[in-house]
Amino acid sequence: MDHIAMVTWDPAATYEFYCEVLGLPLVHAITATGWVTEEFPDFVHFFFGLGKGNYLAFFYYFGMPREEAPGDVMHRSRHLAFHVDTEEELLSWRAKLKKKGVRVTPPLAHELLESIYFDDPNGIQLEITRPLRAFGEIDMRDAHLTLRALADVAAMPEPAVQAMWQRKAALVGEHVGLVNS
Repeated sequence: MDHIAMVTWDPAATYEFYCEVLGLPLVHAITATGWVTEEFPDFVHFFFGLGKGNYLAFFYYFGMPREEAPGDVMHRSRHLAFHVDTEEELLSWRAKLKKKGVRVTPPLAHELLESIYFDDPNGIQLEITRPLRAFGEIDMRDAHLTLRALADVAAMPEPAVQAMWQRKAALVGEHVGLVNS
């Protein structure tokens, strides 16, 4: 397994529970705009380490109340991802799935991973992913800054990815001593 992905509407509480209560390390965060289509909501996708290369991931969608989450967004968000080590393994899986008549995406690179996506017979989205590089210390520092900024902005009346980036820039400035207190 590589990761299981879920959706959160409260990133601050999610961070506090998984990091502070359960003690899982926050290892990476991806921010994206218009990822699947232009209508797809902006999001942050963040990963907690479970050990042995396994992760628990959450999506936070800007400005999307729980009751308004479209089915396609929830379908793409809640998924199980399997891990392979090499591009050859990923392409082999894709060929095998296609040969069996399964509709599968071409390989898609997103930050530190390359993945293929397909559905099981129950409509559950599955992913096979390979690392483009290992998560490192810099990814962990970036993830913590991203989640701090996200928690601040998500509490605003109209959260937006641009506001999160501005807040993150301010936090980076404070972190390196560029901003006067």
